[in-house]
Amino acid sequence: MSLTLCYTALSPFCRKVRMAMEHKGLSFALAPGDHVTETPAFNPRAEVPILIDDGFVICNSPDILGYLDRRFPDRLLYPADARAYAEVREWERVAVTVLDPIVTVIGNWRFADLPPMPQGLLEAAQNDVAKIYDGLEARLAGREYVCGAVSAADFALYPQVASGAVLGMPMDHTRHGAARGWLKRMRARPEGQTDLAAAREWWANKYKQTVDTERINWGTFRLEWLVANGQAAWFADQVQRDKVLWSVGPRANSRNNPLAPHSGHAGQGK
Repeated sequence: MSLTLCYTALSPFCRKVRMAMEHKGLSFALAPGDHVTETPAFNPRAEVPILIDDGFVICNSPDILGYLDRRFPDRLLYPADARAYAEVREWERVAVTVLDPIVTVIGNWRFADLPPMPQGLLEAAQNDVAKIYDGLEARLAGREYVCGAVSAADFALYPQVASGAVLGMPMDHTRHGAARGWLKRMRARPEGQTDLAAAREWWANKYKQTVDTERINWGTFRLEWLVANGQAAWFADQVQRDKVLWSVGPRANSRNNPLAPHSGHAGQGK
């Protein structure tokens, strides 16, 4: 067995997968994933994480976690019970489609070469994130982890909440007591300690990283949140200035990946 994870500590989805793999007790290698040209396998969307299992390639973090549960059924990330499974997936989707768009959009101003953040955007993020934290607080009342035993839901939410805390979107000390307790428990776990060390190391060496700071791939849900908060004109200006990376379309940066298939369209990888 040979497992390799294409990984960058800048990506909450890479962090999620690495923590889940460590929870399962798997041995694996890390391959650099800051820049599309570094990854040893092709993803048609030019995104990480990418898992390589003896040459077999899996993309997209929920698909990777689902694959790992079937390949290595010890310490399941998703419960066998149908309703419990649905609950874990629901909270995983909250992390991916609701929380990540807010946290990552604000985080882009920490690593990328962007003009000043539009006025009111951070305040909008703080208001929206607080509502998510309220829901998490209610869910964690009387629970150590989001869905009972630690699961994919916890590994998906933790990088987002931990990043929000350092990006001006922390939990309220009086309003989110149970959620803050969960955050501390996740951070104290062995997987959380590894994740914390990797994130700190990445940011301590920010200017040595190969990540593209000139152009940003905002992504579907992130772009949706940005535009919904009145930044359509701002984003259009970034497009005109060629400051945007694309995963799909005639100028997709996935087509510029040297690992892309030479026949057919890059988005139709075999």
